[in-house]
Amino acid sequence: MAALSTGCSSDEPKNGASASPLASKSAVPEAISKASNTPIEATIHMHYYGNRVFDSNWPVFKKAAELTNVTLKGTASKSSTNSDEVYNLMVAGGNLPDIIQFYDGTLKKLAEEGGLQPLDELIDKYAPHIKKYFADNPLIKKAALNTDGKLYIIPYVQGGQVQKGWFVRKDWLDKLGLQQPKTVDELYTVLKAFKEKDPNGNGAADEVPYFNRDNRYGIYDLLALWDTQMGLYGKDGKRVYGPLEPQFKTAVTTLAKWYKEGLIDKEIFTRGGKAREILLGDNKGGLTHDFFASTANYNTSLKSNVPSLNFVPIAPPASPTGVIKEYTSRSPYPNGNTMSWGISSHTKYAVELIKYFDFWFTEEGSRLMNFGVEGQTYTMVNGKPQLNADILTKPSVADELNKIGAQQQIGFAQDYENERQWTNEIALKGIDEYINKKYIVPPAPPLTLSEQDRQTNSKLSGPLATYVEETLQKWVLGAEPIEPNYDKFVAKLKELGAEQIVAIMQAGANKK
Repeated sequence: MAALSTGCSSDEPKNGASASPLASKSAVPEAISKASNTPIEATIHMHYYGNRVFDSNWPVFKKAAELTNVTLKGTASKSSTNSDEVYNLMVAGGNLPDIIQFYDGTLKKLAEEGGLQPLDELIDKYAPHIKKYFADNPLIKKAALNTDGKLYIIPYVQGGQVQKGWFVRKDWLDKLGLQQPKTVDELYTVLKAFKEKDPNGNGAADEVPYFNRDNRYGIYDLLALWDTQMGLYGKDGKRVYGPLEPQFKTAVTTLAKWYKEGLIDKEIFTRGGKAREILLGDNKGGLTHDFFASTANYNTSLKSNVPSLNFVPIAPPASPTGVIKEYTSRSPYPNGNTMSWGISSHTKYAVELIKYFDFWFTEEGSRLMNFGVEGQTYTMVNGKPQLNADILTKPSVADELNKIGAQQQIGFAQDYENERQWTNEIALKGIDEYINKKYIVPPAPPLTLSEQDRQTNSKLSGPLATYVEETLQKWVLGAEPIEPNYDKFVAKLKELGAEQIVAIMQAGANKK
């Protein structure tokens, strides 16, 4: 849903919306039976995020083969970095592999075209752990269903609750005699001081007060400070579309002003994924909104470059109406852009593969995918997996686990304990504050859309998102004045179907 899905959240906790889906412990006996009586080799298409491609040499999947009798062979080429193109070529070729892993929305479309087989009866007969998991987490199952009411995919389910938070240079605050900003006005004062009072002490006005590594939406994380967002979100029990809300104009006008004053990174639309390394490493970056664990890690990894660096999480600054909320969160619900996997309608191994899928929901399978191979990446301590010291000291624990096949975004339930083990105390303190003080707005529960509504939404949302992004970028950069163009902007949103999408989503939310 492009921009409409960004920041999509609900202001009302629903049944199961805020609870970790991993808290449920299966009552199913843990004795693992082989997925196949004799060893079989099944093919899999796995190519996602441009550079994550299935590798038959991954130790995690080799261990899984020992335990299940199912060996997987990847069909996607590592030479291409365009995952969408690789997927489309695979489907166009017509010779589908046994297992297909990709975005849930894309796989649901493939299912409608007959490429995937329904899993409901297979799960009922041969996958007790998946069956129990969905029974314990009905909203996750609901979100995974196709419009025909059948299940064709097993989704990747994120663990944890907190996703992003606000981080500020406390060493700069201390040097300038400033307190942590608690309101938008105080934040403006802090950003102005960062820009004008040389907190890095090099005599040059080279500080970048606000920066963000997401060159598409990063600047728009600031919209939450005026109680609005780029897309569809929950407000007073209703679905609303941010750009149609009156406070959106105030927010965008202020962002354009801040950008003009140099309070926002001049390269925010182009700097990209290395923004934290570059701006913190050069002692120039002052404030960002980003993932807790990885952002807090720069306090350690950049210490030799910037000994004074003290980049700490703070509470979301209160909006002009006094609201203190964090609108990003980890949603367990597949939303169209969630990695998942399904079983091809062409396979001769349907029973064996659903048993193989079920393995990843057993205690041993879950531990294997979450923590890697025992003795290689983790050790059991008091009955619980503990990542080894040599893994925890790596610059990126996630990357190290990915290298051996762990933490791949297949159909499994992620255990947040993995990430907690490599999250430093700075981040953990911030995470606990965001949870305990209830800053986090729970993710929106899944919607029930008819096939016609789904197609209408899909048709309208792309052009709408493109128009909003292009217009806001022109306004922020000063390439076009906001006035007298704002009323025309709102009229164009309505012409492109914004109100129709809101009505569709509200109707979907109202369905039980």
